[in-house]
Formats: sequence, structure tokens, C-alpha cells
Amino acid sequence: MNEHLLRAVGRRPDADAYAVLARLTGPDVPGGVWTAAEGVADPGTGEPAGPLHGFRIGGVTKVFVATVLLGLVGEGALDLSDPVERLLPGLLHPDITVRQLLDHTSGLADESDVRYNDTAWFLEHRHDTFTAYERLALPRRLPLAFAPGTRQQLTRANYEAVALIIERITGRGYAREVEDRVLRPLGLSATSLPGTDPTLPRPHLRGYDLGVDVTEHNPSIHGPAGEMISNLPDLDRFLVALVGGELLPAAQTEELFRLPGVAHVRGHAGYAAAGLDRLVLPDGVEVWGMAGVVHGALAGMVTTRDLRRRLTYAVSPTERGTERLPPVGQRLLAAAFSERFWPTARMIPGAVAPDGEG
Repeated sequence: MNEHLLRAVGRRPDADAYAVLARLTGPDVPGGVWTAAEGVADPGTGEPAGPLHGFRIGGVTKVFVATVLLGLVGEGALDLSDPVERLLPGLLHPDITVRQLLDHTSGLADESDVRYNDTAWFLEHRHDTFTAYERLALPRRLPLAFAPGTRQQLTRANYEAVALIIERITGRGYAREVEDRVLRPLGLSATSLPGTDPTLPRPHLRGYDLGVDVTEHNPSIHGPAGEMISNLPDLDRFLVALVGGELLPAAQTEELFRLPGVAHVRGHAGYAAAGLDRLVLPDGVEVWGMAGVVHGALAGMVTTRDLRRRLTYAVSPTERGTERLPPVGQRLLAAAFSERFWPTARMIPGAVAPDGEG
């Protein structure tokens, strides 16, 4: 097993990545924990990457935000079937529900995602401060891409609205709620919501986009769809608590795995539930989790439903990440969960799920 994972991590730095961190945990793992750290955290100084280095987690932030909202649902503060119009009058199309924001079936057409993925635009604006309403301005002006609840398309705008709902109900920003409901109870001391602070706690991986060091940038450009910082042990602790029912009542924990039953706009089956994404690997093993992509960083957390095998990883790429899971991520998933290396893996029918969208 270690041989396959080591081969997946590879020798770094190389043409694809300056550094790769990986941690495999769970009862199925010999010794309970396997970790690897290859490459350099800082190509400028040659500082080696370590298993406790921090990094930006990108879209994995959305899972923390979804956890807060589902917790409020469990407390009776709102229902997933509530129209967003009742909570945020005049903000979005009146037919959109809270559930449709969480599972990305709202129909919001977020052309700002295209702008965000443009490296030139990011480099020009990476030190600017953005508010929630500024990040939502473009999708609010656009017509819906499809009728709410009929298809699925992952957009940052959905979680901008989720964060505003949290603020509307609690009277506090989503960051405070994530801290009080998730980070502090679980003791996630290496995890933070930096707001507008461009720095990362040391030690951390540095990030590059087309050769430009973008490690320090204003995280408000990402907001609730991607601002957070963490490390591998903290992500694993969060995953265990979330999937294991420690953070949410049973009904809301189940929502993490409830797929909407509609097609993705790209034609394949929808794979995003209210917080977690479903992946079916090429040999039929089902896993759940989230991959995140921001400029200069890739990260992810993935688990079997029974938590017997859990993978957390981070990659410092040499080039801009894309919506597709990079080759090293695909190799890590295969080595961590493949039936070839884990003959007792529970198999399910189904096609290969699409690569994660950041």
C-alpha cells in the first residue's frame, strides 16, 4: 500500500508541482496513519515541505459553510425548502430555495467564475478587497442558466448567498459562526478564516500562478467559496466529525449525501449534495469529499462513507490549477481507495464521476 501511495506522490519538485502533501488515515490503514511530504514549501529558499505545513483550501471552505447552515436547519431556524426570497428579499430569483443553493441546482449563472479563473484578472486584483455584494453583483444581473431545481452547475455565487443567509439568521458573519460551531469545538487550531489578511501562519506552502508568487493575496477575493486555510490533520479531524455525526443531527448529516437527482449542465449525473461531492472511482469504489482550487493551491479531503479510509492532500502546483483534478490528485485517489490495492473495498455500480470543480 505504501509503495503505491509513494509512487502517486512522486518525487518533487517536478514539472507539475513544487510540493505534494498527503495523509491517509482510518482503521483500514496499517498503523492508522500514513503521511507523505515531498518537494519544497518555498522554491526560493529550498525549505522542504512538511506534513504539518498549512495551505489555502479553496472550495473545501464551502463544506464548513454548509455545515453551519445545516446546523441552523437542525435547530429549526429555517428549512431547506424555504425560498431564499423569504430570507433575503429581492436578492435572487424568487423560485430559488435554500437547498438549491447548497447543492448547486439554483440556476445562478456565475460568469464571474470565468473572470475569477483568468490569471491576468486575478493578478491585477489579488490585493483588492471585495464584499459579498460585490462578488454577487455579476450573477445577480444575469438571467438564470436553467430553471431552479432542474440541473446542476457549481458556482461560487450559491455559497455567497448561503453565507448571507447565515448572517441574516444569526446576526453575525459566516466566519464567526464557522469558528464557534466548528473550529473551536473540534480544536482546529491550524484552520482559519483570514478575511482580508493576505498572510498564512507559518509554516506554509507557497503558491505560484504562471510563475508569479501569489501566496500573499487578499482572501476576500474568494469569500465563503474559498477563503480558508488549514492543514492535513485538521481537515481529517473535521471530516471525521462531520461524516460521523459529531457536528450535525442525524437528519442533517444525511443531507450531506443526498444527491438532487438531476443532470449536471455538462451532461453527466449531478454529483454535488448539500455539502459533499460524490466520486465513483474507475473500479467502482464510492467516496465522498471535496476538492478545492484557488490560484497557487490545490487541496482536498475524501473518505469512504464508513470513514475506514480517509485521504487529505495538498498540492503546490507549478502552473494554474484548473477545474479538473490534477494528475497527482487522481493518482492519490486511486492509490488510497482503489480495489486493486484494497481488496475489501465496498463496490457499487456506477460510472466514473466527473473531476471536481473548485
